[in-house]
Amino acid sequence: MTRAPENIKAHIQKLYAKLAAHGSANISSVPIAWGEELARALGYDTSFLPIPKKAWRLFAGCGNPMEEIRLRLHWTVLDLGCGVGIDSQMAALSVKQPGRVIGMDITKELLHHAKEYSRSLPVCHWVTGDGEQLPLRSECIDLVTANGSFNLMPHKEQALTEIHRVLKVGGYLSLADLIAVDEMEPIIEGFEEAWSWCVAGALTASEYDVLMQYTGFSSWELKEKSNFGPLAAAHLLARKGIRD
Repeated sequence: MTRAPENIKAHIQKLYAKLAAHGSANISSVPIAWGEELARALGYDTSFLPIPKKAWRLFAGCGNPMEEIRLRLHWTVLDLGCGVGIDSQMAALSVKQPGRVIGMDITKELLHHAKEYSRSLPVCHWVTGDGEQLPLRSECIDLVTANGSFNLMPHKEQALTEIHRVLKVGGYLSLADLIAVDEMEPIIEGFEEAWSWCVAGALTASEYDVLMQYTGFSSWELKEKSNFGPLAAAHLLARKGIRD
């Protein structure tokens, strides 16, 4: 990373606030897949899920973090970088009180939509927050999910340290994002834009291994899902163990 983290975060907030106002994820010059079509390609059953069409139009995930984990009835789930709350609402279909789902994002405009779209789901709660400084007490979360949001964080070691801190012993991290699988050309023009679309901040599998071990996770598995030249969509499932 060669740019100031505060500039990257400011650009991300500005871009995603614009997305919220536009009502669609299709606002960038970058030719990315988006919306309900992308969600279906990633394995979401959009016809089954009781989520409004206008919410799907704002979907810009990198995978399906719920795909390889079975939620428990009374879990507390943190959806990190929740956007308009697609994955939060998915989790809410499996969680019952006293369990709850906390959707957190740095973009207030997206959270405004998330609140509107989830009125029928009392287990959903929405919080403005930064993934690098989670406003939560230690060991209070059973599952942390992140879908196309981890790459947006400039300080990934700090973010993983915070995730590890808030997870209960035995808790899980389920993360879907892009990873670097081949060398990319240096990004000079539009660096913040490329970071905001999960490209410039992508890590390699070996970098994930180093970070996961350093931040204390006891076990993890990174699976490559589909390849896009120098990048690939991937799913990381990690667990906080007793010895952490």
